[in-house]
Amino acid sequence: MKIRKEFKVESAHIVRNCTSHRCSHSIHGHSAVIEVFLEGNKLDNAGMLYDFGIMKTTIKEYIDSMDHCYLLWDKDAHDFKNFIMDNCDRFIILPFNPSAENLAMYIQAFVNKILIYTITNNGEGEIKCTGVRYHETTTGWAESNEEDLKYLWDPYNEDKIYYSQGVKDAWSDDLYDIIMRGITITNPIIEQQVK
Repeated sequence: MKIRKEFKVESAHIVRNCTSHRCSHSIHGHSAVIEVFLEGNKLDNAGMLYDFGIMKTTIKEYIDSMDHCYLLWDKDAHDFKNFIMDNCDRFIILPFNPSAENLAMYIQAFVNKILIYTITNNGEGEIKCTGVRYHETTTGWAESNEEDLKYLWDPYNEDKIYYSQGVKDAWSDDLYDIIMRGITITNPIIEQQVK
């Protein structure tokens, strides 16, 4: 069984080394639509794979970290990085070029991290994020899958991601515990109306 949830963010970046001069040399923004695909082996007590309401907590919150945020490659020039850090409250420094392809894998990897560090309480089975489709524009998107995470994503990059205080200030304690401390959280216990 597979489910899909859509999220939206407004963010800015420069994609260095790309063919388009506009994209590689100018700060520009996107109204990104992000589709997250989850798969599992069992339906929960409500007959759902994973409650969309639960997806609106830490998963939505994490994706929302990129909203009104500058996505900065750590290999950018020192002066430029300082300019962004001095003039933006919300930025994330990434150990990869913030292309749609890399952002799709980044989101997929972190949704899986959130799922791994979340104890479910409503009879859910094993849940994993099997893909992310990152619509950078209305006409172009990149989609990651499990194979991409095996061969294209460097899991050690995770430790090199830096979140500005403005980004972290918007996080709940649960999201902070997962991302910054590696602490497991627990979903709410659901009182069953019908058994």
